[in-house]
Amino acid sequence: MTMKNEPDLFSNTVSSGEEIRILYLDTETTGVDTETAHVCEIAFLLSTYEGFIRVPQSDVRIQELIQPPEPVPPEASAVHHITNDMLAGKPALEDISERISDIVSKADYISAHNVPYDLAILKRQLPHIFGKIGEEIKLDSLRLSRHIWPSIPSHALQALRYRFDLGTHITGDAHRAMFDAELVRSLIEYILRMDLVTEDSWEDLVKYTRSALEVKIFSFGKYRGKLVEDIAAQDTDYIRWLLRQEWIPADYPDLYHTLLDRTSGKGKKS
Repeated sequence: MTMKNEPDLFSNTVSSGEEIRILYLDTETTGVDTETAHVCEIAFLLSTYEGFIRVPQSDVRIQELIQPPEPVPPEASAVHHITNDMLAGKPALEDISERISDIVSKADYISAHNVPYDLAILKRQLPHIFGKIGEEIKLDSLRLSRHIWPSIPSHALQALRYRFDLGTHITGDAHRAMFDAELVRSLIEYILRMDLVTEDSWEDLVKYTRSALEVKIFSFGKYRGKLVEDIAAQDTDYIRWLLRQEWIPADYPDLYHTLLDRTSGKGKKS
């Protein structure tokens, strides 16, 4: 008998016999700006799979409270409930860098919910470990959920937790690093177990996750908050202008591909 939301080792889930190691990670930080925020808690959960089937009792874990170089503001504590008193005497991130480097070096893929956010901060603080992480090994569960459920109201990790009952076997507190790392694993394994993707390897799953998403609403500019579909029909000159800007495919690749689809490629810069 398997636990609820745990992988069924006797299911028809793909197993090639090849062992793949997925490193699920989460950070709790002093703020939301990736250029200034510092880590105050970190969790790494390394799981081994044969195909898409997790190998029992294979987990390797690191979970640490980290003393940042600046106090944790009350607004951040209100989210993750980590206080400056809790961090007194805890190691700096650099102090555990050897342990982090060791577990990262064992991973075939790295997964988090909005993985660019966590890795941007980690790359800034530990560039010798995270500076060369390639896009081809990043498995972003946020993008994956947006591909699979494009119409649900929220793709926030905690919203997905309650929508799909993902956290029943996870102990601890939401918005703490290890709880959220386990929740990312639970989300991805739920997607695989329910056959919500057709990909049959981790490599293909990452490629699918990185493929373009349709953008529904403008997040910037004079049409911020407006439907892309409406503006594409009403202001074609603006859409063509956007497609000629070099920063659009660089900074907003999903929007770029959405606009190309809306205009059938017209206006694409040569």
